Amino acid sequence: MRKLLLVALLALASCDTEFAVPETSPNAPITQQKSSVTRTAAQGVEAYRRVAQRVEPVAEQVCRQQNPSAPRIFCDFRIAVDNNTKQPPNAFQSRERSGRPVITFNINMLRTVRNDDEIAFILGHEAGHQIANHLTKQRNSANLGGLAAGLAASVLGASDAAIREAANLGGTVGARAFSKDLELEADVLGTYISEAAGYDPRRGATSFARFSGGSNAFLASHPPSGQRLATVNAVATRIESERARGQVPVIRRN
Repeated sequence: MRKLLLVALLALASCDTEFAVPETSPNAPITQQKSSVTRTAAQGVEAYRRVAQRVEPVAEQVCRQQNPSAPRIFCDFRIAVDNNTKQPPNAFQSRERSGRPVITFNINMLRTVRNDDEIAFILGHEAGHQIANHLTKQRNSANLGGLAAGLAASVLGASDAAIREAANLGGTVGARAFSKDLELEADVLGTYISEAAGYDPRRGATSFARFSGGSNAFLASHPPSGQRLATVNAVATRIESERARGQVPVIRRN
């Protein structure tokens, strides 16, 4: 039954992103590099604050342009640092109870980023998750997956325990079914934001070579690093082409 439920939930994996993501190969090559400390914690925090002063206003402007009817707090980004030295390098977007978006870099991420372009791109990427409302979309997808799997198990005459197991499995599948698409969408938005703030998104995205990417497996939460880098390169090329024609780059929607 577990296999049948997974097959039934595959429909959840067909996600159309709101913003246009270039077609790139999941097998795009990338040369992996080891992550290493390049600066002190104080130097990392100083660089983070310096870059955030330029990137946050651009991210807020893009957010308001793309979400004109959202409450003002939706685009009022707060930049934070997690000082826990025991966590692996990471950056993430969350929300306060008020709905205000928070972008957090942990201290080990700030000690391993190699230049301001990387900080800018990662900041833009995390802001992209808020701009595209990914937290809400993933929560809704998880709820739908759990409900669909639980109902399917019930129809098949499963026991209460089996129904609960199916609902939990469906929630996991639902939450992860869109993850890779949403990460690529955030990469697209991060490319626009970091470029508009005056940074080089291609150089910024080289961090993919150090921080492990996902796989092509259905339940993988992140796309392969090579595909992500190829996506950034494609968007950066589009932006350069538009600027060369005297146009202001426009974020494309599907």
